[in-house]
Amino acid sequence: MQSSTTTEASTNAALLIKMIRAAVSSVEANRDTINALNVFPVPDGDTGTNMVLTLRSVIEDLPDHLTTPVPDITKAMARAALLGARGNSGLILSQFFKGLAEAVGDSSELSGRVFASALRIATKNSYRSVPNPVEGTMLTVYRECADEATKSVGLDNPLETVLANVAARSLDTVRRTPEMLPVLAEAEVVDSGGFGFAVMLDGALRALLGTDPAARVVRVPMPGGTKFSGSVKTDFVDASVEIDWGYCTVFAIQSDKIDLEKLRAHMDRIGRSPIVDGTDGIAKVHVHMEDPGKALSAGLEYGQISNIEIANMDQQAAGWAADRRNDSAAVRVRAGTRRVDPPDIAIVAVAAGDGLANLIVSAGLGVTSIVEGGDTMNPSVADLLAAVEAAPSGRVILLPNNKNVVAAAQQVPELTEKEVRVVPTRSVQTGVAALLAFNMEFSLDENVEAMTAVAGEVGEGRVCQASRDVTIYGHEIKNGMTFAIFDDEIVSVGRDPLHVLIKLIEGHSEDAEIITVYTGESVSPDQVAITTESLENKFEHLEIEVVYGGQPHYDYLVAVE
Repeated sequence: MQSSTTTEASTNAALLIKMIRAAVSSVEANRDTINALNVFPVPDGDTGTNMVLTLRSVIEDLPDHLTTPVPDITKAMARAALLGARGNSGLILSQFFKGLAEAVGDSSELSGRVFASALRIATKNSYRSVPNPVEGTMLTVYRECADEATKSVGLDNPLETVLANVAARSLDTVRRTPEMLPVLAEAEVVDSGGFGFAVMLDGALRALLGTDPAARVVRVPMPGGTKFSGSVKTDFVDASVEIDWGYCTVFAIQSDKIDLEKLRAHMDRIGRSPIVDGTDGIAKVHVHMEDPGKALSAGLEYGQISNIEIANMDQQAAGWAADRRNDSAAVRVRAGTRRVDPPDIAIVAVAAGDGLANLIVSAGLGVTSIVEGGDTMNPSVADLLAAVEAAPSGRVILLPNNKNVVAAAQQVPELTEKEVRVVPTRSVQTGVAALLAFNMEFSLDENVEAMTAVAGEVGEGRVCQASRDVTIYGHEIKNGMTFAIFDDEIVSVGRDPLHVLIKLIEGHSEDAEIITVYTGESVSPDQVAITTESLENKFEHLEIEVVYGGQPHYDYLVAVE
Protein backbone atom coordinates (compact mmCIF):
# COMPACT_ATOMS: atom_id res chain seq x y z
CA MET A 1 0.00 0.00 0.00
CA GLN A 2 1.28 3.44 -0.93
CA SER A 3 2.08 5.85 1.86
CA SER A 4 0.25 9.19 1.97
CA THR A 5 3.54 10.95 1.15
CA THR A 6 4.07 8.82 -1.96
CA THR A 7 0.47 9.35 -3.07
CA GLU A 8 0.78 13.09 -2.63
CA ALA A 9 4.02 13.14 -4.63
CA SER A 10 2.40 11.16 -7.47
CA THR A 11 -0.61 13.48 -7.44
CA ASN A 12 1.64 16.54 -7.61
CA ALA A 13 3.64 15.02 -10.46
CA ALA A 14 0.44 14.36 -12.41
CA LEU A 15 -0.83 17.88 -11.73
CA LEU A 16 2.47 19.49 -12.76
CA ILE A 17 2.57 17.55 -16.04
CA LYS A 18 -1.09 18.39 -16.72
CA MET A 19 -0.49 22.11 -16.15
CA ILE A 20 2.62 22.25 -18.31
CA ARG A 21 0.93 20.42 -21.17
CA ALA A 22 -2.02 22.81 -20.96
CA ALA A 23 0.34 25.80 -20.95
CA VAL A 24 1.99 24.52 -24.12
CA SER A 25 -1.37 23.95 -25.81
CA SER A 26 -2.45 27.46 -24.84
CA VAL A 27 0.60 29.06 -26.44
CA GLU A 28 0.08 26.93 -29.55
CA ALA A 29 -3.53 28.12 -29.79
CA ASN A 30 -2.38 31.75 -29.68
CA ARG A 31 0.85 31.41 -31.67
CA ASP A 32 -0.25 33.43 -34.71
CA THR A 33 -1.37 36.34 -32.57
CA ILE A 34 1.89 36.31 -30.59
CA ASN A 35 3.79 36.28 -33.88
CA ALA A 36 1.77 39.21 -35.21
CA LEU A 37 2.55 41.32 -32.13
CA ASN A 38 6.34 41.00 -32.26
CA VAL A 39 8.34 44.15 -32.99
CA PHE A 40 11.04 44.07 -30.28
CA PRO A 41 13.98 43.65 -30.30
CA VAL A 42 13.62 42.62 -33.96
CA PRO A 43 10.37 42.77 -35.92
CA ASP A 44 9.72 39.26 -37.21
CA GLY A 45 6.99 36.66 -37.02
CA ASP A 46 8.79 34.17 -34.83
CA THR A 47 8.14 34.99 -31.17
CA GLY A 48 5.10 32.74 -30.87
CA THR A 49 6.77 30.03 -32.90
CA ASN A 50 9.95 30.24 -30.81
CA MET A 51 7.97 29.97 -27.60
CA VAL A 52 6.04 26.96 -28.91
CA LEU A 53 9.22 25.18 -30.01
CA THR A 54 10.88 25.92 -26.67
CA LEU A 55 7.88 24.56 -24.80
CA ARG A 56 7.65 21.49 -26.99
CA SER A 57 11.23 20.65 -26.08
CA VAL A 58 10.11 20.76 -22.44
CA ILE A 59 7.27 18.27 -22.83
CA GLU A 60 8.94 15.87 -25.25
CA ASP A 61 10.68 13.99 -22.46
CA LEU A 62 8.02 14.34 -19.78
CA PRO A 63 7.31 10.96 -18.14
CA ASP A 64 4.04 9.23 -18.87
CA HIS A 65 4.17 7.46 -15.50
CA LEU A 66 3.77 9.15 -12.14
CA THR A 67 6.59 7.46 -10.25
CA THR A 68 9.12 10.08 -11.37
CA PRO A 69 9.69 12.50 -8.45
CA VAL A 70 8.64 16.11 -8.94
CA PRO A 71 12.22 17.42 -8.40
CA ASP A 72 13.48 15.16 -11.21
CA ILE A 73 10.69 16.39 -13.50
CA THR A 74 11.41 20.07 -12.88
CA LYS A 75 15.17 19.60 -13.33
CA ALA A 76 14.59 17.78 -16.61
CA MET A 77 12.24 20.54 -17.78
CA ALA A 78 14.77 23.24 -16.88
CA ARG A 79 17.55 21.52 -18.82
CA ALA A 80 15.29 20.82 -21.82
CA ALA A 81 14.03 24.41 -21.87
CA LEU A 82 17.55 25.79 -21.85
CA LEU A 83 18.87 23.47 -24.57
CA GLY A 84 15.73 23.80 -26.68
CA ALA A 85 15.31 27.56 -26.22
CA ARG A 86 14.62 29.37 -29.51
CA GLY A 87 15.23 33.09 -29.85
CA ASN A 88 15.34 35.64 -27.08
CA SER A 89 11.77 34.84 -26.00
CA GLY A 90 12.62 31.15 -25.66
CA LEU A 91 15.71 31.86 -23.57
CA ILE A 92 13.82 34.15 -21.22
CA LEU A 93 11.01 31.60 -21.05
CA SER A 94 13.54 28.96 -20.02
CA GLN A 95 14.25 31.05 -16.92
CA PHE A 96 10.79 30.20 -15.59
CA PHE A 97 11.56 26.49 -15.71
CA LYS A 98 14.96 27.06 -14.15
CA GLY A 99 13.24 29.04 -11.38
CA LEU A 100 10.65 26.31 -10.91
CA ALA A 101 13.33 23.63 -10.52
CA GLU A 102 15.20 25.74 -7.97
CA ALA A 103 12.02 26.62 -6.06
CA VAL A 104 10.93 22.97 -5.85
CA GLY A 105 14.37 21.85 -4.71
CA ASP A 106 14.25 18.36 -3.24
CA SER A 107 10.58 18.58 -2.30
CA SER A 108 7.51 17.42 -4.20
CA GLU A 109 5.47 20.36 -2.96
CA LEU A 110 3.39 22.35 -5.45
CA SER A 111 2.07 25.40 -3.64
CA GLY A 112 1.53 29.10 -4.03
CA ARG A 113 4.72 29.66 -2.08
CA VAL A 114 6.75 27.49 -4.49
CA PHE A 115 5.19 29.24 -7.49
CA ALA A 116 5.98 32.68 -6.06
CA SER A 117 9.56 31.61 -5.40
CA ALA A 118 9.88 30.31 -8.97
CA LEU A 119 8.77 33.67 -10.35
CA ARG A 120 11.17 35.60 -8.13
CA ILE A 121 14.08 33.41 -9.23
CA ALA A 122 13.05 33.66 -12.89
CA THR A 123 12.89 37.45 -12.58
CA LYS A 124 16.33 37.70 -10.99
CA ASN A 125 17.94 35.39 -13.52
CA SER A 126 16.22 37.01 -16.49
CA TYR A 127 17.36 40.52 -15.60
CA ARG A 128 20.86 39.16 -15.00
CA SER A 129 20.96 37.29 -18.33
CA VAL A 130 20.50 40.52 -20.31
CA PRO A 131 23.31 43.13 -20.17
CA ASN A 132 20.92 46.04 -20.71
CA PRO A 133 17.44 45.09 -19.46
CA VAL A 134 14.57 47.00 -21.06
CA GLU A 135 11.25 47.60 -19.33
CA GLY A 136 7.99 47.00 -21.15
CA THR A 137 9.11 43.50 -22.12
CA MET A 138 8.75 39.94 -20.88
CA LEU A 139 11.15 40.88 -18.07
CA THR A 140 8.65 43.39 -16.72
CA VAL A 141 5.86 40.83 -16.88
CA TYR A 142 8.00 38.39 -14.87
CA ARG A 143 8.81 41.04 -12.27
CA GLU A 144 5.25 42.24 -11.73
CA CYS A 145 3.96 38.66 -11.66
CA ALA A 146 6.55 37.85 -9.00
CA ASP A 147 5.40 40.86 -6.97
CA GLU A 148 1.77 39.77 -7.28
CA ALA A 149 2.56 36.19 -6.29
CA THR A 150 4.55 37.32 -3.24
CA LYS A 151 1.69 39.54 -2.13
CA SER A 152 -0.89 36.80 -2.65
CA VAL A 153 1.20 34.23 -0.77
CA GLY A 154 1.53 36.70 2.09
CA LEU A 155 -2.24 36.45 2.51
CA ASP A 156 -1.94 32.65 2.87
CA ASN A 157 -3.77 32.01 -0.39
CA PRO A 158 -3.70 28.52 -1.94
CA LEU A 159 -2.02 27.83 -5.29
CA GLU A 160 -5.29 28.24 -7.19
CA THR A 161 -5.78 31.78 -5.90
CA VAL A 162 -2.14 32.75 -6.30
CA LEU A 163 -2.04 31.56 -9.90
CA ALA A 164 -5.36 33.25 -10.69
CA ASN A 165 -4.10 36.55 -9.26
CA VAL A 166 -0.82 36.26 -11.17
CA ALA A 167 -2.58 35.39 -14.44
CA ALA A 168 -4.77 38.49 -14.10
CA ARG A 169 -1.74 40.65 -13.23
CA SER A 170 0.17 39.35 -16.26
CA LEU A 171 -2.53 40.58 -18.64
CA ASP A 172 -2.69 43.93 -16.88
CA THR A 173 1.09 44.33 -17.17
CA VAL A 174 1.03 43.39 -20.85
CA ARG A 175 -1.65 46.02 -21.40
CA ARG A 176 0.69 48.68 -19.96
CA THR A 177 3.84 47.68 -21.88
CA PRO A 178 3.42 50.40 -24.56
CA GLU A 179 3.64 52.99 -21.76
CA MET A 180 7.10 51.67 -20.86
CA LEU A 181 8.56 50.87 -24.29
CA PRO A 182 8.13 53.56 -26.99
CA VAL A 183 8.64 51.15 -29.89
CA LEU A 184 5.48 49.29 -28.84
CA ALA A 185 3.47 52.49 -28.71
CA GLU A 186 4.84 53.47 -32.12
CA ALA A 187 3.80 50.14 -33.62
CA GLU A 188 0.47 50.16 -31.70
CA VAL A 189 1.02 46.72 -30.16
CA VAL A 190 1.81 45.23 -26.76
CA ASP A 191 4.85 43.10 -25.94
CA SER A 192 4.59 39.76 -27.70
CA GLY A 193 6.76 37.72 -25.30
CA GLY A 194 4.93 39.09 -22.28
CA PHE A 195 1.60 38.22 -23.89
CA GLY A 196 2.92 34.74 -24.66
CA PHE A 197 3.78 34.20 -20.99
CA ALA A 198 0.33 35.49 -19.96
CA VAL A 199 -1.23 32.99 -22.37
CA MET A 200 0.89 30.24 -20.85
CA LEU A 201 -0.36 31.14 -17.35
CA ASP A 202 -3.94 31.11 -18.61
CA GLY A 203 -3.58 27.54 -19.83
CA ALA A 204 -1.91 26.38 -16.61
CA LEU A 205 -4.63 28.00 -14.51
CA ARG A 206 -7.44 26.41 -16.50
CA ALA A 207 -5.77 23.01 -16.12
CA LEU A 208 -5.38 23.55 -12.38
CA LEU A 209 -9.05 24.50 -12.01
CA GLY A 210 -10.25 21.76 -14.33
CA THR A 211 -11.76 24.27 -16.75
CA ASP A 212 -12.48 22.84 -20.19
CA PRO A 213 -10.98 23.49 -22.64
CA ALA A 214 -7.63 24.22 -21.01
CA ALA A 215 -6.34 25.94 -24.15
CA ARG A 216 -8.34 28.82 -25.56
CA VAL A 217 -7.75 31.89 -27.70
CA VAL A 218 -6.91 34.76 -25.34
CA ARG A 219 -7.89 38.30 -26.22
CA VAL A 220 -4.91 40.65 -26.52
CA PRO A 221 -5.07 43.21 -23.67
CA MET A 222 -4.65 46.49 -25.56
CA PRO A 223 -4.38 49.93 -23.92
CA GLY A 224 -7.63 51.82 -23.47
CA GLY A 225 -9.74 48.70 -23.95
CA THR A 226 -9.29 48.77 -27.73
CA LYS A 227 -8.94 45.59 -29.76
CA PHE A 228 -5.77 44.42 -31.47
CA SER A 229 -6.34 44.92 -35.19
CA GLY A 230 -4.27 41.87 -36.07
CA SER A 231 -1.50 43.93 -37.61
CA VAL A 232 1.23 46.40 -36.72
CA LYS A 233 0.88 50.07 -37.68
CA THR A 234 1.72 50.51 -41.38
CA ASP A 235 4.23 53.34 -40.85
CA PHE A 236 6.21 51.17 -38.46
CA VAL A 237 6.27 48.30 -40.94
CA ASP A 238 7.62 50.55 -43.70
CA ALA A 239 10.36 51.95 -41.48
CA SER A 240 11.43 48.54 -40.20
CA VAL A 241 12.46 47.13 -43.59
CA GLU A 242 14.98 49.96 -44.04
CA ILE A 243 17.11 48.74 -41.10
CA ASP A 244 19.98 46.27 -41.41
CA TRP A 245 19.33 43.61 -38.78
CA GLY A 246 22.06 41.03 -39.39
CA TYR A 247 21.85 37.44 -38.13
CA CYS A 248 20.15 35.94 -35.09
CA THR A 249 22.76 33.54 -33.72
CA VAL A 250 21.89 30.93 -31.10
CA PHE A 251 24.07 28.12 -29.77
CA ALA A 252 24.89 26.09 -26.69
CA ILE A 253 28.26 25.76 -24.98
CA GLN A 254 29.21 22.72 -22.94
CA SER A 255 32.07 22.88 -20.43
CA ASP A 256 32.80 21.74 -16.89
CA LYS A 257 33.07 25.38 -15.82
CA ILE A 258 31.70 28.42 -17.64
CA ASP A 259 32.02 31.99 -16.41
CA LEU A 260 28.59 33.25 -17.44
CA GLU A 261 29.32 36.88 -16.53
CA LYS A 262 32.48 36.88 -18.65
CA LEU A 263 30.65 35.18 -21.54
CA ARG A 264 27.76 37.63 -21.27
CA ALA A 265 30.10 40.64 -21.36
CA HIS A 266 31.97 39.13 -24.30
CA MET A 267 28.80 38.74 -26.37
CA ASP A 268 27.71 42.25 -25.45
CA ARG A 269 30.99 43.61 -26.86
CA ILE A 270 30.79 41.84 -30.20
CA GLY A 271 27.01 41.73 -30.84
CA ARG A 272 23.61 43.21 -30.08
CA SER A 273 20.74 42.12 -27.82
CA PRO A 274 22.67 39.27 -26.16
CA ILE A 275 20.99 36.89 -23.74
CA VAL A 276 23.22 34.38 -21.97
CA ASP A 277 22.37 31.90 -19.25
CA GLY A 278 23.34 28.43 -18.18
CA THR A 279 23.09 25.56 -15.73
CA ASP A 280 24.97 22.33 -14.96
CA GLY A 281 27.87 22.86 -17.37
CA ILE A 282 25.71 24.19 -20.22
CA ALA A 283 25.38 27.79 -21.40
CA LYS A 284 22.94 29.03 -24.03
CA VAL A 285 23.74 32.12 -26.07
CA HIS A 286 21.40 34.29 -28.14
CA VAL A 287 22.97 37.28 -29.89
CA HIS A 288 22.42 39.39 -33.00
CA MET A 289 25.49 39.60 -35.24
CA GLU A 290 26.57 41.08 -38.55
CA ASP A 291 28.97 38.13 -38.80
CA PRO A 292 27.65 35.05 -36.92
CA GLY A 293 31.03 33.38 -37.30
CA LYS A 294 32.52 35.79 -34.77
CA ALA A 295 30.03 34.69 -32.15
CA LEU A 296 30.68 31.01 -32.80
CA SER A 297 34.44 31.54 -32.67
CA ALA A 298 34.04 33.40 -29.38
CA GLY A 299 31.90 30.56 -28.03
CA LEU A 300 34.65 28.05 -28.78
CA GLU A 301 36.86 29.90 -26.31
CA TYR A 302 34.54 28.72 -23.52
CA GLY A 303 33.88 25.11 -24.52
CA GLN A 304 32.29 22.83 -27.12
CA ILE A 305 29.45 24.41 -29.08
CA SER A 306 26.28 22.68 -30.26
CA ASN A 307 22.61 23.34 -31.03
CA ILE A 308 23.62 26.03 -33.52
CA GLU A 309 20.86 28.05 -35.18
CA ILE A 310 21.52 31.02 -37.45
CA ALA A 311 18.70 33.05 -39.01
CA ASN A 312 18.94 35.95 -41.44
CA MET A 313 17.01 38.69 -39.64
CA ASP A 314 16.87 40.89 -42.75
CA GLN A 315 14.94 38.13 -44.48
CA GLN A 316 12.83 37.63 -41.36
CA ALA A 317 12.04 41.34 -41.20
CA ALA A 318 11.15 41.41 -44.90
CA GLY A 319 8.86 38.41 -44.48
CA TRP A 320 7.36 39.95 -41.37
CA ALA A 321 6.70 43.21 -43.23
CA ALA A 322 5.05 41.37 -46.12
CA ASP A 323 2.80 39.48 -43.72
CA ARG A 324 1.88 42.64 -41.86
CA ARG A 325 1.02 44.43 -45.11
CA ASN A 326 -1.16 41.49 -46.09
CA ASP A 327 -2.87 41.74 -42.71
CA SER A 328 -3.55 45.42 -43.31
CA ALA A 329 -4.89 44.70 -46.78
CA ALA A 330 -7.30 42.18 -45.27
CA VAL A 331 -8.67 45.09 -43.19
CA ARG A 332 -9.70 43.38 -39.98
CA VAL A 333 -11.67 46.36 -38.81
CA ARG A 334 -12.85 46.65 -35.21
CA ALA A 335 -14.74 49.42 -33.47
CA GLY A 336 -12.44 52.38 -33.01
CA THR A 337 -9.89 51.40 -35.67
CA ARG A 338 -9.21 53.43 -38.78
CA ARG A 339 -9.18 52.71 -42.51
CA VAL A 340 -7.12 54.57 -45.08
CA ASP A 341 -9.99 54.31 -47.54
CA PRO A 342 -13.30 54.49 -45.63
CA PRO A 343 -16.02 52.20 -46.98
CA ASP A 344 -19.17 53.66 -48.43
CA ILE A 345 -21.22 51.58 -45.99
CA ALA A 346 -19.98 50.31 -42.61
CA ILE A 347 -21.52 47.51 -40.57
CA VAL A 348 -21.69 47.31 -36.79
CA ALA A 349 -22.48 43.84 -35.47
CA VAL A 350 -22.94 42.42 -31.97
CA ALA A 351 -21.13 39.14 -31.21
CA ALA A 352 -19.66 37.13 -28.34
CA GLY A 353 -16.83 34.70 -29.05
CA ASP A 354 -13.57 35.24 -30.90
CA GLY A 355 -14.40 32.75 -33.65
CA LEU A 356 -17.75 34.36 -34.38
CA ALA A 357 -16.20 37.83 -34.29
CA ASN A 358 -13.55 36.84 -36.84
CA LEU A 359 -16.14 35.12 -39.00
CA ILE A 360 -18.40 38.18 -38.97
CA VAL A 361 -15.52 40.48 -39.89
CA SER A 362 -14.61 38.22 -42.81
CA ALA A 363 -18.21 37.82 -43.96
CA GLY A 364 -18.66 41.60 -43.82
CA LEU A 365 -15.95 42.08 -46.46
CA GLY A 366 -13.75 44.09 -44.12
CA VAL A 367 -16.24 46.81 -43.29
CA THR A 368 -17.49 45.38 -40.01
CA SER A 369 -16.94 46.62 -36.45
CA ILE A 370 -17.67 44.29 -33.54
CA VAL A 371 -19.48 45.17 -30.34
CA GLU A 372 -19.01 42.45 -27.74
CA GLY A 373 -22.28 41.19 -26.39
CA GLY A 374 -25.01 38.59 -26.45
CA ASP A 375 -27.00 36.65 -23.89
CA THR A 376 -26.29 37.84 -20.30
CA MET A 377 -24.12 40.58 -21.82
CA ASN A 378 -26.47 42.84 -23.75
CA PRO A 379 -24.74 46.01 -24.95
CA SER A 380 -26.47 49.25 -24.05
CA VAL A 381 -27.79 51.89 -26.43
CA ALA A 382 -24.71 53.93 -25.51
CA ASP A 383 -22.42 51.03 -26.46
CA LEU A 384 -24.09 50.62 -29.83
CA LEU A 385 -24.09 54.36 -30.46
CA ALA A 386 -20.39 54.62 -29.65
CA ALA A 387 -19.60 51.85 -32.15
CA VAL A 388 -21.72 53.51 -34.82
CA GLU A 389 -19.98 56.85 -34.24
CA ALA A 390 -16.60 55.12 -34.47
CA ALA A 391 -17.53 53.26 -37.65
CA PRO A 392 -15.53 54.53 -40.66
CA SER A 393 -18.50 55.71 -42.71
CA GLY A 394 -21.42 58.11 -42.53
CA ARG A 395 -23.77 55.29 -43.51
CA VAL A 396 -24.06 52.31 -41.17
CA ILE A 397 -25.98 49.05 -41.02
CA LEU A 398 -26.49 47.82 -37.44
CA LEU A 399 -26.93 44.10 -36.71
CA PRO A 400 -28.08 43.44 -33.11
CA ASN A 401 -27.73 39.62 -33.57
CA ASN A 402 -29.81 38.95 -30.46
CA LYS A 403 -33.52 39.37 -29.92
CA ASN A 404 -32.85 41.14 -26.61
CA VAL A 405 -30.64 43.72 -28.32
CA VAL A 406 -33.00 44.61 -31.18
CA ALA A 407 -34.93 47.21 -29.17
CA ALA A 408 -31.74 48.98 -28.07
CA ALA A 409 -30.43 48.96 -31.63
CA GLN A 410 -33.60 50.58 -32.92
CA GLN A 411 -32.98 53.60 -30.68
CA VAL A 412 -29.62 54.39 -32.30
CA PRO A 413 -30.73 55.95 -35.64
CA GLU A 414 -32.44 58.82 -33.79
CA LEU A 415 -29.34 59.57 -31.70
CA THR A 416 -26.77 60.12 -34.44
CA GLU A 417 -26.34 62.33 -37.46
CA LYS A 418 -25.16 59.31 -39.43
CA GLU A 419 -27.53 57.47 -41.73
CA VAL A 420 -28.19 54.25 -39.80
CA ARG A 421 -30.38 51.28 -40.68
CA VAL A 422 -31.15 48.36 -38.36
CA VAL A 423 -31.51 44.84 -39.74
CA PRO A 424 -33.33 43.14 -36.83
CA THR A 425 -31.24 39.97 -36.71
CA ARG A 426 -32.44 37.94 -33.72
CA SER A 427 -29.31 35.75 -33.39
CA VAL A 428 -25.70 35.66 -34.48
CA GLN A 429 -26.60 32.86 -36.90
CA THR A 430 -29.09 35.07 -38.71
CA GLY A 431 -26.54 37.90 -38.57
CA VAL A 432 -23.88 35.85 -40.36
CA ALA A 433 -26.41 34.85 -43.02
CA ALA A 434 -27.40 38.48 -43.48
CA LEU A 435 -23.78 39.53 -43.87
CA LEU A 436 -23.31 37.02 -46.69
CA ALA A 437 -25.98 38.95 -48.60
CA PHE A 438 -24.12 42.25 -48.18
CA ASN A 439 -22.95 43.75 -51.48
CA MET A 440 -20.67 46.78 -51.72
CA GLU A 441 -22.23 47.65 -55.08
CA PHE A 442 -25.71 47.96 -53.57
CA SER A 443 -27.14 51.09 -52.03
CA LEU A 444 -27.81 51.29 -48.31
CA ASP A 445 -31.51 50.53 -48.70
CA GLU A 446 -30.90 47.74 -51.22
CA ASN A 447 -28.51 46.06 -48.82
CA VAL A 448 -30.91 46.37 -45.90
CA GLU A 449 -33.71 44.83 -47.96
CA ALA A 450 -31.56 41.91 -49.14
CA MET A 451 -30.05 41.27 -45.71
CA THR A 452 -33.42 41.40 -43.95
CA ALA A 453 -34.90 38.91 -46.41
CA VAL A 454 -32.06 36.43 -45.97
CA ALA A 455 -32.08 36.71 -42.17
CA GLY A 456 -35.79 35.91 -42.15
CA GLU A 457 -35.21 32.64 -43.98
CA VAL A 458 -32.75 31.20 -41.47
CA GLY A 459 -33.87 28.78 -38.78
CA GLU A 460 -31.72 29.11 -35.67
CA GLY A 461 -31.02 26.60 -32.94
CA ARG A 462 -29.09 26.57 -29.68
CA VAL A 463 -27.70 23.75 -27.56
CA CYS A 464 -26.66 24.45 -23.98
CA GLN A 465 -26.46 22.92 -20.53
CA ALA A 466 -28.63 23.95 -17.60
CA SER A 467 -26.61 25.28 -14.68
CA ARG A 468 -29.55 24.80 -12.32
CA ASP A 469 -33.07 23.34 -12.28
CA VAL A 470 -35.11 25.47 -14.69
CA THR A 471 -38.48 25.59 -16.38
CA ILE A 472 -38.24 26.85 -19.97
CA TYR A 473 -41.19 27.11 -22.33
CA GLY A 474 -43.09 24.71 -20.06
CA HIS A 475 -40.31 22.11 -19.90
CA GLU A 476 -38.74 21.18 -16.57
CA ILE A 477 -35.00 20.67 -17.03
CA LYS A 478 -32.68 19.48 -14.27
CA ASN A 479 -29.27 20.93 -13.45
CA GLY A 480 -26.57 19.50 -15.74
CA MET A 481 -28.93 18.37 -18.48
CA THR A 482 -28.48 19.57 -22.05
CA PHE A 483 -31.35 20.96 -24.08
CA ALA A 484 -31.83 22.29 -27.60
CA ILE A 485 -34.01 25.20 -28.63
CA PHE A 486 -35.05 25.82 -32.24
CA ASP A 487 -36.83 29.06 -33.08
CA ASP A 488 -37.76 29.48 -29.40
CA GLU A 489 -39.13 25.95 -28.93
CA ILE A 490 -37.45 23.19 -26.95
CA VAL A 491 -36.92 20.29 -29.33
CA SER A 492 -34.54 17.96 -27.49
CA VAL A 493 -33.35 17.22 -23.96
CA GLY A 494 -30.65 14.81 -22.82
CA ARG A 495 -27.33 14.29 -21.08
CA ASP A 496 -25.03 14.27 -24.13
CA PRO A 497 -24.70 17.61 -26.00
CA LEU A 498 -23.82 15.87 -29.28
CA HIS A 499 -26.85 13.57 -29.04
CA VAL A 500 -29.08 16.58 -28.34
CA LEU A 501 -27.55 18.41 -31.32
CA ILE A 502 -28.22 15.45 -33.62
CA LYS A 503 -31.85 15.31 -32.50
CA LEU A 504 -32.23 19.02 -33.26
CA ILE A 505 -30.85 18.59 -36.78
CA GLU A 506 -32.92 15.46 -37.43
CA GLY A 507 -36.09 17.40 -36.71
CA HIS A 508 -35.27 20.38 -38.91
CA SER A 509 -33.23 19.13 -41.86
CA GLU A 510 -35.93 17.93 -44.24
CA ASP A 511 -35.95 21.06 -46.42
CA ALA A 512 -32.52 22.37 -45.50
CA GLU A 513 -29.93 23.19 -48.15
CA ILE A 514 -27.09 23.85 -45.73
CA ILE A 515 -26.67 23.56 -41.98
CA THR A 516 -23.93 25.40 -40.12
CA VAL A 517 -22.90 24.42 -36.60
CA TYR A 518 -20.86 26.90 -34.55
CA THR A 519 -18.94 25.26 -31.69
CA GLY A 520 -18.69 27.09 -28.36
CA GLU A 521 -15.75 27.77 -26.07
CA SER A 522 -16.75 24.81 -23.88
CA VAL A 523 -16.28 22.31 -26.73
CA SER A 524 -12.76 20.86 -26.73
CA PRO A 525 -10.78 20.39 -29.96
CA ASP A 526 -11.16 16.62 -29.61
CA GLN A 527 -14.92 16.97 -29.22
CA VAL A 528 -15.05 19.27 -32.27
CA ALA A 529 -13.43 16.50 -34.31
CA ILE A 530 -15.90 13.93 -32.94
CA THR A 531 -18.83 16.25 -33.66
CA THR A 532 -17.69 16.86 -37.24
CA GLU A 533 -17.21 13.16 -37.98
CA SER A 534 -20.51 12.19 -36.33
CA LEU A 535 -22.55 14.75 -38.27
CA GLU A 536 -20.89 13.89 -41.58
CA ASN A 537 -21.64 10.20 -41.07
CA LYS A 538 -25.15 10.74 -39.77
CA PHE A 539 -26.26 13.27 -42.41
CA GLU A 540 -24.48 12.19 -45.57
CA HIS A 541 -27.22 13.72 -47.74
CA LEU A 542 -26.83 17.17 -46.16
CA GLU A 543 -24.25 19.89 -46.57
CA ILE A 544 -23.16 20.41 -42.96
CA GLU A 545 -20.37 22.76 -41.97
CA VAL A 546 -18.86 22.78 -38.46
CA VAL A 547 -17.23 26.13 -37.65
CA TYR A 548 -15.38 27.32 -34.55
CA GLY A 549 -17.45 30.04 -32.88
CA GLY A 550 -15.93 30.30 -29.41
CA GLN A 551 -19.23 31.63 -28.04
CA PRO A 552 -19.92 31.43 -24.28
CA HIS A 553 -22.95 29.69 -22.76
CA TYR A 554 -23.85 27.57 -25.82
CA ASP A 555 -22.14 24.31 -26.77
CA TYR A 556 -23.51 24.70 -30.26
CA LEU A 557 -25.30 27.34 -32.30
CA VAL A 558 -27.05 26.08 -35.42
CA ALA A 559 -28.15 27.83 -38.61
CA VAL A 560 -30.53 25.99 -40.93
CA GLU A 561 -30.90 27.48 -44.40
